[in-house]
Amino acid sequence: MLDHTRSANNLAVLLGQAEGLVELGRRAQHEEEVEGEAAARELQERYPVWYSAALAALPDDLREKFTAQYDSTRPTLSPRIKQFVANPRQPWVLYESMPRFLKGHGRWQYAFKRSFEEPLREQRRLLLEAKGRLGVNPDLLRTTEQLVSLFRRLPAALAILERGNRDRAGLEVNDEYDLQRVLHAVLRLHFDDVEAEETTPRRAGGSYRIDFVLRQEKVAIEAKMTRPSLSAKEIRRQLVDDMFGYRRQENVAALVAVVYDPGRRIDNPAGFEQDINTDDSELPVRVVIAQG
Repeated sequence: MLDHTRSANNLAVLLGQAEGLVELGRRAQHEEEVEGEAAARELQERYPVWYSAALAALPDDLREKFTAQYDSTRPTLSPRIKQFVANPRQPWVLYESMPRFLKGHGRWQYAFKRSFEEPLREQRRLLLEAKGRLGVNPDLLRTTEQLVSLFRRLPAALAILERGNRDRAGLEVNDEYDLQRVLHAVLRLHFDDVEAEETTPRRAGGSYRIDFVLRQEKVAIEAKMTRPSLSAKEIRRQLVDDMFGYRRQENVAALVAVVYDPGRRIDNPAGFEQDINTDDSELPVRVVIAQG
C-alpha cells in the first residue's frame, strides 16, 4: 500500500510539472529574443530530466507509447518533442515565401502546438492512465487536471477582459465576487452541471460554503483572490479549513482551488501549491496560484 501511495504521489508530481513544461515551451517561441532564448535553455534543461523520471514511473506497456510522442520516425515531416526541444527557435526558411493562408504554421520550423504541446498532452494522458491503475479514479483525475490547466491560463484571460475596446470600459476584477462571476462563465463553457454557492451539510456545529460544485464530476471549486488584508498565511489556513470541511461530503470527491494573485503577493507560488496539494484518496486536492 505504501509503494502504491508513493508511486501515485510521484505521478502526481510529474503531472504537475508537465503544465510548467507546456508554458515553458510556449515562452521558448516568444517574439522577444532574450526571453525566448532564456526559456529555450530552461526547457532544454528541464524536459530531459522530466522525461527520464516519467519513463521510470510508467509501466512497461505504456513506455512505448510515451516514447513515440518524444521522437518521430519522420522528423522532417512530422517533428515531435525531441526536435522541438533541441531547437524551438529555429526559423522556418520558407515562411516569408508562403502565401498568407499557409502562414498559420508560424515563423518557426517546429510549431509549438503540433510539435510540442499536443504530444506532451498525450504523454500527460499516459501518466494519468498509469495513476488510474493505482486505484485513483482516472475520470476524477482528468477533471482536476483539466481545471488546473484552465486556471493556469486565468491571468491571460482576465487581462483580455480588463482591456477596454472601442471606447468601452473593460471588465474590472476587484474582488472574489468579480472573480467568481468570471469563473462561473468559464466553467459553464466546459461542464454541463455547475452548481454555484452550495452550502455543505452542517458538521460539528458549522457549515462550509462551496463556491462551485461540478455535480456530475463531484469536484468542488474554491476561488480566492489576494489583497493587502489577506496574507498568504491566512489563505493557507482557509484552504486547510476547506479541506477538512469538504471531507466525507457525499457530493464532493475532490477539491480544486484557484488563488488569483494579480499583485504577486505570494512569494513562492510553486512551494505554496506543493504544500497544499495532496492525493489523499478521501479528498484529492489541487491548488493553482494564478499570478498576474
